[in-house]
Amino acid sequence: MFAETIIMKQQPLKKLNRKLTDWVISLHQRGYTDDFLPVNADNLQCVQNGESFALRDLRVSLVDCSFDLLTRTYQYIHTIETQVGYRGLLITNGILPVNN
Repeated sequence: MFAETIIMKQQPLKKLNRKLTDWVISLHQRGYTDDFLPVNADNLQCVQNGESFALRDLRVSLVDCSFDLLTRTYQYIHTIETQVGYRGLLITNGILPVNN
């Protein structure tokens, strides 16, 4: 019975976080395959190669917002395009300045 309770509690998390997962899969299929992380208020870093980029030099677009039960915050999905051709995603609990 204890195992059944754990499984029942995990299922709603999967359903509610599915929207976020669906966006990531869809955007990966469209070529947004790199992952970006904020370094500070003015720079992002590409996880795959460690290169940092100034926000002002990037094309940033806000895609969607979804409530994440794991972190209990709204997560904002951004696409990032660099001048050197990297295309990827940044998922964060805040909205970046967009310039699409």
